[in-house]
Amino acid sequence: MNEKDAILSCEAFFGDLSRVGEVLRKSYDAKKESFVRAGADQPLREALETLPALFPQWAGPLETYDSARMGPLLGVSDEGSAAKTIADAAYLSPKARASRQPDAMTVGIAIDGERMTSSGEVPIGPMEYKAIVAEAFARTYCTTNVGVRANARLQQPFPELPLTEAVASQQLFLDNVFARFRPYIETPDGKPRPLTVRLHMKPWTPQELIVAVVQGIEAGRSAGRLGPRDVHRLSLLIAFEGEIAERSVEEIRRVLRIASRLGVPDVAIDGEVLEGARRRLSVQSLLNILDVSTLRSLLAEAKKLDVRLVYRYQVDVASTVRTIWTGLHTARTFGLSAAKYGLVPLALEEQVRVVELVTEWTKGWTAIPAFYVDTPLVTDGDVLDDTSCAEAATIWMERIRGAGARIALVDSPDRIVPRRLVRETADDRGVLTLDEIWGLMDHAKKLDLKVLWSGGISVRQAHALATHGAFGIFTTSSTASPIAVGPVLAGDDQLPFENEPMLEGVRRVHSLIQAGFLEGVLGESDELGRRIKSRREGLLEAIRISGDMPAALEALDETLIEAWKRRFAEA
Repeated sequence: MNEKDAILSCEAFFGDLSRVGEVLRKSYDAKKESFVRAGADQPLREALETLPALFPQWAGPLETYDSARMGPLLGVSDEGSAAKTIADAAYLSPKARASRQPDAMTVGIAIDGERMTSSGEVPIGPMEYKAIVAEAFARTYCTTNVGVRANARLQQPFPELPLTEAVASQQLFLDNVFARFRPYIETPDGKPRPLTVRLHMKPWTPQELIVAVVQGIEAGRSAGRLGPRDVHRLSLLIAFEGEIAERSVEEIRRVLRIASRLGVPDVAIDGEVLEGARRRLSVQSLLNILDVSTLRSLLAEAKKLDVRLVYRYQVDVASTVRTIWTGLHTARTFGLSAAKYGLVPLALEEQVRVVELVTEWTKGWTAIPAFYVDTPLVTDGDVLDDTSCAEAATIWMERIRGAGARIALVDSPDRIVPRRLVRETADDRGVLTLDEIWGLMDHAKKLDLKVLWSGGISVRQAHALATHGAFGIFTTSSTASPIAVGPVLAGDDQLPFENEPMLEGVRRVHSLIQAGFLEGVLGESDELGRRIKSRREGLLEAIRISGDMPAALEALDETLIEAWKRRFAEA
């Protein structure tokens, strides 16, 4: 059997499993030998963790794509039916036609596995993986999104003791508090385990009662009935009936001041879930029960008082990250170049912990955390909505880069209030202006963070992003046309049609991205650069008026091929 033929043959991977095994065995053996030769500096067990479990990675991790040399990567999403079309378009591109031996790195296209349902972008399954990998294998990069939303389970609430019970017998209430802490003091190894106990009060509980109970608990701490403050913590909890109104906000402020005076480290609150959170199943932390402006004001006051304001319910981050990992690992075992993962509804500090673990667990591969510009970002001390999105994105990039991420996605996937990434006029549905995006791109370069941009990007916007040196641009809508709903999405009763990437659509966007990159490289003083600009404008105008787009595309491609040949010769 010819190994190359086996690798390139879809039948080998999806029909004759014995041939699959033979190809994979050779790949494993070659890597194992190189690891053994590496000696003690690269332990075999650690090295083997980077091996694929099913398909070898044919294009390498996505972060190794050289956008500085080959121009921005283009990502086009599909559930599999158009995968061949996307791959064919890649090899009809000017870069491929100018290259002697085009490959995934040369053509710079990623087939992105996606099911775009009426509820938004959702993960693909085994049949979609099979269809996409069959066309991308050894031809293009291949990525997917394992979930816009994280499967965020909630922890069991901390023990909550009704403060009303202290009215009848304060000593009995205090004994109950100490009894809750006892198992966390008398542990098998003698080391205290952390615990937070919440004093559950009704709104406008008298301050005198709160003070008396907290002072009684602290007296018990001094007597050894609780551990240190950083291990055994107290929290004040107020649960409101109905939505939190203006008078309830004043009560939150009062309790924050009381907690600050008593040295209680945090105040937890609860109330009726707001409509926006209900429609999305949940959102970030306190935004489930408070609007952005109210939350921002309360967080600022809590920060001044050195008290944490928290939601009654906490996300089980350890379980959330493991669920994300299972989706990433599936993509990795299919040989994909990368997979993106969403972090909604986690707050920033929770997101950072997830990114740290995912980065550690996916060494040698590209796992891409996503920042959603249409979703507020909640931090320990602030909340940033789309009015300060550039600031939020800057903070987020710095924190996830510090957590180990090397590549990130910026997108706008919300389906409840649909938005686009780019805002060109004051009243359109975009979020970030191009100037804000340029600033974020420059900041990402300083951080050594590669960024993929997505979210309803038009052909003209894709060209603009390319001129500024974007690492990657994911745009499907600008390449696609409506078709009848196919078998993968047939079960979605709210889809009148689906958007399918078309050969000419992919080619047009890909050529415009290459034009933007080469215009920047060549500059206005270069005659070839001026010709590219002229023919690029001709194609954009043909697209705008539905003119002779094939002729305009071919004219642009001719100049791009000439430019690429010159660039390859100079390399």
